[in-house]
Amino acid sequence: MRIAICDDDVILCHQLEGIILGFGKNEDVPVQTSVFFDGKGLWKYMKQGNHFDLIFLDIEMEQMNGIAVGRAIRDTLGDEECKIVFISSRRDYAMELFAIRPMDFLVKPVTEEKLKAVWELYSRLYQKEQNVFYYQAKGNKNYIAFSRILYFRADNRKIEIHTIDRDVVTFYGKMSEVKRQTDAGRFIQISRSELVNYNAVEEYREHMLILRGGERLLIVASRRKTAGLQISDYMGEMMKNVGSDY
Repeated sequence: MRIAICDDDVILCHQLEGIILGFGKNEDVPVQTSVFFDGKGLWKYMKQGNHFDLIFLDIEMEQMNGIAVGRAIRDTLGDEECKIVFISSRRDYAMELFAIRPMDFLVKPVTEEKLKAVWELYSRLYQKEQNVFYYQAKGNKNYIAFSRILYFRADNRKIEIHTIDRDVVTFYGKMSEVKRQTDAGRFIQISRSELVNYNAVEEYREHMLILRGGERLLIVASRRKTAGLQISDYMGEMMKNVGSDY
């Protein structure tokens, strides 16, 4: 597991690094850490083709702040696999961060208990993202990773899989079977015929989801309340630590 820690507080960086390496040692998980003291250095390193599985990223930095780095990772590099955990002394960034699709948000001071919760969340999400969707097409059994799926759309017995590469895969099946298989992931049903991968959502409005790449999908009136609750639950995974310091 490759982990980056980026914060202009040198002491905090080394504290986080020590705790994280301890988690890996205790659970026999190989961990390789890289430490950066400003966002510009991290961004330069990633532009050279270096990838991280997980990044702890401070928001308030003078040389390229964490939000700018996060946007560059998602939009310029197109890297959706890397999990980002933002760190801040403030609690009012939630809506700004939505489009960057962070895994979590930690409020300073960052304790070992908070880091442990992030470590466990990453482990759960990693297991989910290893799941794949199986389907039959032209007599063959095929599969596609959840992480590559934007959404499913049903048209009678025909199911379309819209992918992050803008390809459309078609097979015959039932939406009920699609839902059953995707229960292990984070998918939102926005209409009788459409099921959307939450990790593909860049912006949420009460009546609409805007996906990576700009595609807009309407949420039918009968699904808006349920879809909103699902999104709140998934956002809650990120924000669960925000109120714990009061």
